[in-house]
Amino acid sequence: MSQGRLIVACDFGSTGFRALVTETTSNGGLEIVGCAQEKTEGFQDGDFVDLGAGARCIARCIRELESDSDIYVSGFTYNIAGSHLHSVRATAQVSIGPGPRPIRQSDVDEVIKLARSMAIPFDQKILTVTPVEYSVDRVRGVVDPLGRVGSLLEIQAHLVTGSRSVLNNIENAVETAKYKPLGEEVDVMAAGMALLENEEKDQGAMLIDIGGDITNWAVYSKGAILANGSIPWGGNHMTADLAHGLRISREEAESIKLERGVVMRNLVPEVPLSALFEEERPEGTKGLIAAILEPRMEEILTLVKKDFGDTRGLISLGAGIVLTGGGSLCQGTAALCEEIFDLQVQTRYLPGKLAGMEQLPAGQWATVIGLCRWSARDVGQTGAQEEVGQGGGLLGKLRGIFRREDKPKELAAKS
Repeated sequence: MSQGRLIVACDFGSTGFRALVTETTSNGGLEIVGCAQEKTEGFQDGDFVDLGAGARCIARCIRELESDSDIYVSGFTYNIAGSHLHSVRATAQVSIGPGPRPIRQSDVDEVIKLARSMAIPFDQKILTVTPVEYSVDRVRGVVDPLGRVGSLLEIQAHLVTGSRSVLNNIENAVETAKYKPLGEEVDVMAAGMALLENEEKDQGAMLIDIGGDITNWAVYSKGAILANGSIPWGGNHMTADLAHGLRISREEAESIKLERGVVMRNLVPEVPLSALFEEERPEGTKGLIAAILEPRMEEILTLVKKDFGDTRGLISLGAGIVLTGGGSLCQGTAALCEEIFDLQVQTRYLPGKLAGMEQLPAGQWATVIGLCRWSARDVGQTGAQEEVGQGGGLLGKLRGIFRREDKPKELAAKS
């Protein structure tokens, strides 16, 4: 049997919950062991607005995952998203000593700790602290200060904060479903870990994830995240526009959007728009579909650009924009994005290389894959500090995550 570590993660999305079991491989990668997905219930804008329905949905999704993976799960990591998240820039500095000396890891840890201690609203909690730039003796642009001789170390860091109430509510939903909350990561940062290459983050890239109810975005440069945010519009609003314009049900509109959706009128034959106002049930031609969807998609992308703020910062993004999420599937989305941002744009939904990826059904799996990679990275960093040969240790604890006292032998966890 494989001795790889098993990692379970669940993506709480506005349209679906997606869970994944991955196993670490001998070369440091991940291999997909099993997957499951359920239509979202009781969840809105990154929060469980109906705790009972949300917990039952979680339980169904994880039970399906257990069956597909032939393991028992007692806990998992998950994503945090929604309008309660805020992006903050923090600065801090520490004196190295009475005289210049090489900077140590303890100095770096101290300055990061000080950045984390910045004053934030009492109802917010700091979720991530990402160093953007270091300065040593006022010399800016230092990527790695370790070993550099100096007297003063400064940091600029990107912080993401979230509502304590929402975070507690999500933990409560997971626990109500009888599972252990094992940690969280910001939604768009998890997607970035799955979809963006390190070279792209170094060159500068923007990730735009158009989900069902929310569009998340993040900007990277020199390997670090510079800013992130979200707007309360997504694919579900496009579906609602189609349903209203064509006078059809939401289910019919969703099917049309997925099968024939197009968001640029100049890509399809021009049609008179009078049918939208004069006919009782207009025919859903591509021309009318584009006429309905283009204004909404243009609004979504324009709001993302406005949310970022200083557009001069976009000019330096050498790797351009990566679009993902179910709302970006319509024909012409990338082209429209290029017009609005004046940058090269590509769509991407899965990482280039991941063992076992062929077993994933249709859907948006980038976030949950990124969650597994994030967990594997943190496990690896912690595991490096574990003593080799101990009967307990991190590996034993991880395996324990997937075992219950009452589990039958025929459903023993992979190990």
